[in-house]
Amino acid sequence: MKHQLNIYILLLTWLFAVSCEGILDLEPQTSVSDEGVISDKKTSLAALFGIYDNLQSSYTSTLTAFNLAGDNVYSYANPTIIVPDRNAEDNGGAPFSSLYVTVNRANFIIKRVPDVVDNQLTDTERNQIIGEAYFLRALAYFDLARFYGGVQLVTEPTERIDTHKGVRRSTLEETYAQVLADLNKAEELITNETDRSRATKFAVYGLKARLFLYTEKWQEAEEYASKSITNSGFALVKPFSSFYTGRLSQESLFEVIHTTVDASTYWRSWLSKDDGGNQTYVPEASLITALSDPAQGGSRKDILKESIQEPGLYTVQLYGKKDGTSSLFVLRIAEQYLIRAEARARKTTPDLEGAASDIRAVQTRADVTPLFTVTPSTTNEEVLLAIENERRLELAFEGHRFSDLIRTGRAADVLGSHNPLLKEPYQWVFPIPASSVEKDPALEQNPGY
Repeated sequence: MKHQLNIYILLLTWLFAVSCEGILDLEPQTSVSDEGVISDKKTSLAALFGIYDNLQSSYTSTLTAFNLAGDNVYSYANPTIIVPDRNAEDNGGAPFSSLYVTVNRANFIIKRVPDVVDNQLTDTERNQIIGEAYFLRALAYFDLARFYGGVQLVTEPTERIDTHKGVRRSTLEETYAQVLADLNKAEELITNETDRSRATKFAVYGLKARLFLYTEKWQEAEEYASKSITNSGFALVKPFSSFYTGRLSQESLFEVIHTTVDASTYWRSWLSKDDGGNQTYVPEASLITALSDPAQGGSRKDILKESIQEPGLYTVQLYGKKDGTSSLFVLRIAEQYLIRAEARARKTTPDLEGAASDIRAVQTRADVTPLFTVTPSTTNEEVLLAIENERRLELAFEGHRFSDLIRTGRAADVLGSHNPLLKEPYQWVFPIPASSVEKDPALEQNPGY
């Protein structure tokens, strides 16, 4: 993802060091100027690819934190414990600082690129760069909201040590409103529709659909999910495993890629010792049972592999390329089908058959038999439970399960059955890192931590 832009190495020490520890953990100096850094087409692109570079290195932390918080994945060292001990002193396991690095880098682009004078930079290219920055800032704030609830909203680049000190946390609703505003700008500016390793119009549509699902705007969620589903450039690929054994398939709206030159070591955490891994994270027993059942998992069972050295131990193949080139899947078309299914089932006038049709599309790709159907006696609750189960299986290791159970009000029942502590609402958000709270008294800690 470095895109062979050596100039970015120079930018690291000049421009973007200002956000190395959340919003306010700056170098001890009075000002950090970015004049002359974003000054032409090359440096504008370098700044943009700097955001992708940060996403590439930090998104594994996002996935790991969300996966371990739910009931799909356990730490191998503590196989009976959901949610490792979370406390503010060790950051709670979530990438607070890295997400704000993305925000700050995007802020520089949004502020500086509109004023760049370079005959080599067309208006379309300028808009694309700015639009991608808006998208990436939206993604960061969306994940911050999922982790912490309402957060500090910062839309200006950090240039002085006291620039944002005293900014109070916004509400969750205000944070989601900022995400939507950024996505609206991204939709207006982005023209790229084909590069699945960068923000495209369809990545914007996909994240909007997800946001509308979380904010219970069912009609809009259905509308935006349909934009990708009905486009010929996207499809549920077969066999199921091909979306992760390949790269940038028709399945993807947006994925974070790695190459052999720029390899990831994330595979070690997921593969067994048989395959040279550390088997740090393992799937939960009931999930293994469901994925292995033809009537539930179908061909999705191929995402699991049983250890030879330890029969009964299963490991996950999703990130399993040992050359380090496994992608991280941020948005893919299967999720859009399930977003649309849920939106259809939750509308004021539910469309249960439409919801069932979307469930069947995902099941058909996964060779599940029998397929889900509705009858005159089928209830909304039954359809919504079917969608919940499909999301658990289809998106098993992509960081959705915990947030799904929170937003649908099911966390106390489902997660609480594994760990009584998770019946408590304060456990449904992560702690703000203590180091960040100590540096800014205006940054209020989440209750209970």
